[in-house]
Amino acid sequence: MIDSNTKLISIFGNPIKHSLSPIMQNKWLCDCKINAVYLAFAFEKNQLKKAVDSVRELGMIGANVTVPYKIEVMKYLDVIDFAAKKIGSVNTIVNKAGKLIGYNTDWSGFINDLKANKINLKNKKVFVLGAGGACKAVLYALNNIGVKKIFLCSRTYKKVKQLSKLYMNIVPVKIEEIKDDFLVNVDSFINTSTCGMKPTDILPFAINKYNKNIVFYDLIYNKQTPFKKFALKNKLKYFSGEGMLIRQGADAFKLWTLKSPKINAVKKLFTGE
Repeated sequence: MIDSNTKLISIFGNPIKHSLSPIMQNKWLCDCKINAVYLAFAFEKNQLKKAVDSVRELGMIGANVTVPYKIEVMKYLDVIDFAAKKIGSVNTIVNKAGKLIGYNTDWSGFINDLKANKINLKNKKVFVLGAGGACKAVLYALNNIGVKKIFLCSRTYKKVKQLSKLYMNIVPVKIEEIKDDFLVNVDSFINTSTCGMKPTDILPFAINKYNKNIVFYDLIYNKQTPFKKFALKNKLKYFSGEGMLIRQGADAFKLWTLKSPKINAVKKLFTGE
């Protein structure tokens, strides 16, 4: 029931109508019997500061921030968490007595999903495709869990070179120089790029030889990506991004409410199971 004591949590982005976060977060708020509602708001970039200020002025519990505002929003917050500062983006705002604190739960959501799926990458070699915002969160997470070496590759090598300076264990790789046996000595392939969003997308390079125990982790979900097709065809372990999405949302929920929501309660939103 919504009454005069109901608090507000928001998600800011543009576009935003496709987001499943309101369904997910409102389910958890209801399950935990918290008198709050989670609503989505889309607006132009020049309105971002006003939107952030409204979190404080309207007494919101907090907000999520999604594309294209995860980086821009940082300049309007009072405090930035260490991980968010290192990653360079914020996806969660907590209103603590009028002070707006920015966090990034993408990296922790990724780690928690690896743990849930019993994927141990400590001291392993990992190939990461992509060099965008999601990639930065994954790189931070991989270093947090002690990955031995990260082969980083993207269509834009300049971005790869820049990101490779963040951590000592990153090896920048040019996509056009990758041979068909490159994955023989790789323990996991992680796709943080948009490759797979379109049904016409194909593998970015040929894969003829590979580690038989390699694990494919694709941040894209609910799509037949080329990585999913390849993994299933060759009977390799494959995980898609709905687990990370749910768990980053769960980590945000805990920051706002100090309660841990039930992950399984919202899984069917993404898997249909």
